[in-house]
Amino acid sequence: MPSLHLNLRIPLLVNHNVAFARIAPLLWLRAGCHGKRIDKLPSEGWAVVCAYGLLVDLDFATPFIKAVTKAKDLRVAYIVTDDDRRFQSIARRLPEGVEPVRLYESYLTNFSFANGD
Repeated sequence: MPSLHLNLRIPLLVNHNVAFARIAPLLWLRAGCHGKRIDKLPSEGWAVVCAYGLLVDLDFATPFIKAVTKAKDLRVAYIVTDDDRRFQSIARRLPEGVEPVRLYESYLTNFSFANGD
C-alpha cells in the first residue's frame, strides 16, 4: 500500500518541487548567502548544507536534527508543515543558535497554482 500512497502524491510533489525551486534562492539568501544551496525538495525527506537545513517529511525529524546538530555553521532550519504543534515540537529539539523557520506546505501549493503550474 505505501507505493499507492506515493503514487497519489507524485503530482503534488512535482508541483511542490516547481514552487520550491522558485523560492530556493530566497532561502539561501535568508540563511546567509554562503555555501551550497538546496535547489529541489530532497527525496530523502530532508537535507542539510553549510548554512541551513530543510525538513520536508516530518517523519524524518530525528535524523534531520542529528545532522543539524553536527553541522558547525548551520544557522537556519526550514521546516515544511502546516501543523503548528508538530512545528513547535521539532523547533524545541533544534540546537541552540539554530533558528527554526516554518515553510507552509499550503504556501508551496498556492505558489505553484498562482504561477500556473
